[in-house]
Amino acid sequence: MRRNGFVILAALFSAAFPLSLGAQEELGKKERPKILIEWAKKETKNYIIEYEKVIPDETVKKIADALEEVLVQYNAVFKFTSKQKLKVKFLDSRNTYIQEGGDPSHPGFYSSRSRCLVIQQMEFWNLLPTVYHEAFHQYLHEYMGDDVPIPLWFNEGLATYYEGMQKDKQTKKLDPKLIDNRKLRMVRDAVFTRSAIPLEQLVDATPEQFHDKEKEDLYYNQSFAVVYFLMQAMGGRPVFQYATELKKTKDVAAATDKIFGKGRRNLKTIEKKWKEYVATVKIEEPESK
Repeated sequence: MRRNGFVILAALFSAAFPLSLGAQEELGKKERPKILIEWAKKETKNYIIEYEKVIPDETVKKIADALEEVLVQYNAVFKFTSKQKLKVKFLDSRNTYIQEGGDPSHPGFYSSRSRCLVIQQMEFWNLLPTVYHEAFHQYLHEYMGDDVPIPLWFNEGLATYYEGMQKDKQTKKLDPKLIDNRKLRMVRDAVFTRSAIPLEQLVDATPEQFHDKEKEDLYYNQSFAVVYFLMQAMGGRPVFQYATELKKTKDVAAATDKIFGKGRRNLKTIEKKWKEYVATVKIEEPESK
């Protein structure tokens, strides 16, 4: 009864005040006033970081150091250093981040059009992995060039791999062998329940398939799991060969042959070995604080 009464009252209100509602709708369509951002700049050996002045210098330094540290790891695999400094914008708030093109559901992004990495301020436990992930997209674009098609499984799989890189307790440096691999748990469950995405479907996935709402998490995590296998169990050489061939030929099929054999003749064998690896590899739990 209350619901029916509400509907009747709403209808009467709408009839009585149609112009007010229309005006309100038009008001909602107006753009928000642009926020005036006071910028500061920090340059490192390989990066130019523009950031909001309100962000503490210590935080900016931590991000700058993190970018330089993880860049060493990218270089170790791809043997490439950009001839120009890479651009970064570091925003202090959700509002300024959105104004600079950010999606509020994702705390960082790389724009291939502006060639700029954009990051929103957040807790360090989330900030650093986001920096590692998005900075890899920027690096890979610089390495490949503007007109090279980069399959999503490779791009997102490697970005997620670097996102999980940890520091050695003794050296205090990032260690390529120390990767947070908890994302393997979801993939292991999918393998055990025979709901894993077929490997051929994964490597051929279109953006629409990869970002399907129901399967997006599995696509991301399984891409990570394949890269984790190639890096940890196979020494990383297939990743380097794939990237080198793709950069040279701009041919995804030719690059794919470098991992799975000519005409993908070894794909099923590698898929079997990958599933066996995922089923048995130790999944590390973070230390309790």
